[in-house]
Amino acid sequence: MTLSPVAPDCLSIASLTANCTVHRLLPFQGLNIQIWADNPQTLALLDQYYSGLTASTVRHDQPLLSVFLIDQAVNTQGMEWTPVTRHKPGPNGLKEAYRDAPEGRWIHKVRTGMVFLQTLDAPLAMGDLNRHFSQVVNFINNQFLNVQQRRGYLLGHAAAFTVDGQATAIAASSGGGKSTLMLKALEKPGVRFLSNDRILFRPQPEATVTEVLGVAKHPRVNPGTLVSSPRLASLLSPAEGERYRRMPAAQLWDVEHKHDVLIPALYGEGKAALSSKLGTLVLLDWSLSSAMPTGLSRVEIEQTPEALEGLRKSSGPFFQSDDGHFPPEQAPSCDVYARQLAGVKVFRLTGGVDFDRAIELLEAEGLLA
Repeated sequence: MTLSPVAPDCLSIASLTANCTVHRLLPFQGLNIQIWADNPQTLALLDQYYSGLTASTVRHDQPLLSVFLIDQAVNTQGMEWTPVTRHKPGPNGLKEAYRDAPEGRWIHKVRTGMVFLQTLDAPLAMGDLNRHFSQVVNFINNQFLNVQQRRGYLLGHAAAFTVDGQATAIAASSGGGKSTLMLKALEKPGVRFLSNDRILFRPQPEATVTEVLGVAKHPRVNPGTLVSSPRLASLLSPAEGERYRRMPAAQLWDVEHKHDVLIPALYGEGKAALSSKLGTLVLLDWSLSSAMPTGLSRVEIEQTPEALEGLRKSSGPFFQSDDGHFPPEQAPSCDVYARQLAGVKVFRLTGGVDFDRAIELLEAEGLLA
């Protein structure tokens, strides 16, 4: 059965969601998401994926949002879509497009054929769900991001870990090394995973602290990260590991082949946190081509807010405001980020890329002890 995603009538949508008879409750930080699916296998995959990344108990005082997952093909031919433009276009062309309709925003993932309907009260995903499972996870997590941003949290492009209830976020542009440095930090006792690529943060009005929320997504890293870690090297075949280890560092840095790093399976139970107090932000401003030693220095973002450029992140085409509208995709200014980070210590890592030396410098600042 196929459905045109552009102008389906209410009966068509209702009949599709009516087939979603199996369900699962995912307790996120500040939000419960009830997943309704028409394929039990999808729920089994979600159980496995989110284990250790969501709360262990359900808080019934939290809002409840229903999300529908429909495992069947979608006909998108002959429809008019608006391309989603990116600041840095990828090498493989258009990734997604959208069309706004009375029922919400339809979003088409061009390469996979997945289609999503973004609404405030009943978002749904359609397509080959199990084959493109990572997009299902992203869609579910987008609902969490939407709710928290409507509550005043600012979205940041950063990884993060916690030690004794204090979080350190690591910001950089894509491919800058933030995931690798975060995973290196996880090798230290007492360090817990908070987030891999997105954080949400907000100053608390009654206290001089900034709260930070992680996103329930396991790190997805490239081979360069895996071969540098004895713990993670097993995710590659022996032949792959040997081939990547022989590559020059600059060539290996550019290899794009993502692997999921499942935190509980690889680092142990209880190694992930859901939220923390944001104490420190580390900006990665280093380079493989630099001959200078790796260094760590303080940054006064009140005087140089432009240093936070790598932290800025647009909410994306899935973000929907309280009134149901979809605002233009534009990240807040660096000045807005600087104001939200008042009271947070900010450092910059400069010079050549040296993860072991970076860990030593973070330890010397007391960020891993």
